[in-house]
Amino acid sequence: MGLGKLRRASRYLARYREIFTILVRYGLADWAHRIDLDFVKEIVTRQASPDLLDLSTEQRVRLALMELGPTFIKFGQVLSVRPDLVGVELSNELKKLQSNVEPDQPEIVREIIENELGRGVDDLFTKFGPHPVASASIGQVHLAWLEKGEKVAVKVRHKGIEKVVETDIDILNDLAGLLEDYVEEARYYRPKETVEQFSRAIGREMDFNREARHIQNLGEDLADDKTVKIPFVYEDMTTHRVLVMEWIDGTPFNKITQDTESPEDIQELARMGAVLFLKMIFVDGYYHADPHPGNLMVCQGNRIGLLDFGMMGRLSARMREHIEDMTVAVMAKDSDKLARIITKAGSAPPELDEIGLGSDVADFISYYGSMPVSKIRLFAALNEIVSIIHRYHIVLPTEIMMLIKTLITLEGTAKSLSPEFNMLSLLEPYHERMNVMNFAIGRRVARMGRFYEELESFVETVPPALADIIERFRRGALEIHMEHRGLEHSANRLVFGILTAAMFLGSTMLLSFKAPPVIYGYSALGVVGYVVSMFMGIRILWAIMVSGRLE
Repeated sequence: MGLGKLRRASRYLARYREIFTILVRYGLADWAHRIDLDFVKEIVTRQASPDLLDLSTEQRVRLALMELGPTFIKFGQVLSVRPDLVGVELSNELKKLQSNVEPDQPEIVREIIENELGRGVDDLFTKFGPHPVASASIGQVHLAWLEKGEKVAVKVRHKGIEKVVETDIDILNDLAGLLEDYVEEARYYRPKETVEQFSRAIGREMDFNREARHIQNLGEDLADDKTVKIPFVYEDMTTHRVLVMEWIDGTPFNKITQDTESPEDIQELARMGAVLFLKMIFVDGYYHADPHPGNLMVCQGNRIGLLDFGMMGRLSARMREHIEDMTVAVMAKDSDKLARIITKAGSAPPELDEIGLGSDVADFISYYGSMPVSKIRLFAALNEIVSIIHRYHIVLPTEIMMLIKTLITLEGTAKSLSPEFNMLSLLEPYHERMNVMNFAIGRRVARMGRFYEELESFVETVPPALADIIERFRRGALEIHMEHRGLEHSANRLVFGILTAAMFLGSTMLLSFKAPPVIYGYSALGVVGYVVSMFMGIRILWAIMVSGRLE
């Protein structure tokens, strides 16, 4: 473990102990036996709770994250978007994570608002609800009224959450490093890179100025759409820790029943919601990425109100092309093309089994390509293709995984309203548009432009670099730096074994020549050398047979 990690380990020792204790209790610390830290070894020798071991691994992971606190809950929610990293089963289980955090006391909330906005709460609002209407991992929401009578939602970041998140991210970074150092199979999934992405994501989510900008951007994109209601943001009352926006009255989708709406109206709401999100995704390329039933509501005038803009998705031009190409390949039942696009869009391991991937993709297309659209469940189809991607250790860009998660959540929300709802029937117009776009002259020109830019960059970069390598080789100054992983313990055992053998042979020679000092006819140095080499031999045998390592 590096010096930086050791310093953090000593600083956060109590939190480390808490984390490993919880992991052990849930039977999730088998990998930690390989870690060379005394306090970890002491904790992982304890037994997991027998009752918890009856649960599935996925359930135990979810429960452990909930017990570990807000940062780990948020981390689990981020991983729920990455079934290509954690697998479909765990991803689906992590979607159940709910961050219902104990709210801050009213006096603390008032203090934060006054410090951020520079005025007293009673001066800012004619009425301020002391108790939050919701409290999540990052902040809590209060209902308030402005001077002119407008109802507003006041979102306030929890006090001290920055320090909690900073500490837990430091620890997550260390755990990711330990996984990459000691658990070879974990390296496929790049735990360090995943934690870094999470760190950036939660940093952005804690900045309410950024969320305000999300709301405003989406409001501008959907300004002409009369079916949707986006809250107005009060910019002069918004900071990185406080967000004040219009309060949206309505009935959340998860509270809609046949007692409140007719079956026909419910079906129409499901269709309207799906059409709204598909337009955001495939036309605008900028969309609300968390369409679960609690974040959507039906408002006056039969408009759909959107809540919680902390998680937004954006599709770059290149990612949209990849998605369009995938869709066209599926429609054409071209499994080879689909497999090539998947490996091109994602990051495949060097030892990728291309034949196996092609076979699984062909089976996927054969099964779903022959099925009527009305019988295809988008949830099942997307989960199956992601399972194939996970099986071959291909890591897809976050953009694509965010889109898949959004589509799955959207279908689930629509089906919760109308069980007969079919998402693919609404996707067909976009399929046709993608098919046309695939052959559009404008798109071809754009692709050729990007190809030319890449070729130009290649021509500018590679020849000078190649010339430099040749010149270094000619001068005998070419250096090749190699990095090894996991060879330290093998090298230690080898050196220790050589020393043991050398001491044994040297002691034999001392005894043979009766080198002085001699006691009872034996060389004292030779006897001592024999005894020491015997203990050294036992030590190395024990290390190899029991622990597999020698330090």
